[in-house]
Amino acid sequence: MNVPSAAPRNSVDPQASEIRLLVYRDGPLARFGHNHVVVGRVHGEIRAGDAAAASGFRLEIPVDPSRWIRPQRAPRKATNCGTGLGARAPRHSREHARKDVLDAEKHPLIRVESIALVGPQWGPTVTARVTLRGVTRDLRFAAAVLRQDGMLVVIAGFRINQSEFGIEPFTALNGGLRVRDALDIRVRLVARR
Repeated sequence: MNVPSAAPRNSVDPQASEIRLLVYRDGPLARFGHNHVVVGRVHGEIRAGDAAAASGFRLEIPVDPSRWIRPQRAPRKATNCGTGLGARAPRHSREHARKDVLDAEKHPLIRVESIALVGPQWGPTVTARVTLRGVTRDLRFAAAVLRQDGMLVVIAGFRINQSEFGIEPFTALNGGLRVRDALDIRVRLVARR
């Protein structure tokens, strides 16, 4: 993390913070699959300086896809669910994600660290280093920051491709049903001094 040590430290509240991965079905037989919303807890710290350039963060997300939202309960816009695999899909999907996709036994944490923040303090452009499944990539995205009564709220959204992190998206039926390579990520962090 490239942050002056003098920047005030804020601890991320894992109960009030979350990361959401929007996983979409794809392929000619997509109507027989499910979209999923994966919700994870976030731990870490945010160093909030007097300017975006004097700020930074270090976050860890435990790889535990046990908090999947069932497709029929997820927000319609996020899932656009149709008919498909039924009630067994969430359990099967969780196990597949834990073992095959995320390789949780070897890589129990996803790490995200800031490299640089530029622009206004309330709306910086963030360059962050993400380590997922043992592969590290740099990402750039916009964030919104609200400071109020000793509390920070940070909201950001970005997209990653699974293949860039060495993950082969799930396929079935000779590729007729698959998971889209691109995942949409939504982050909401609440941190306090």
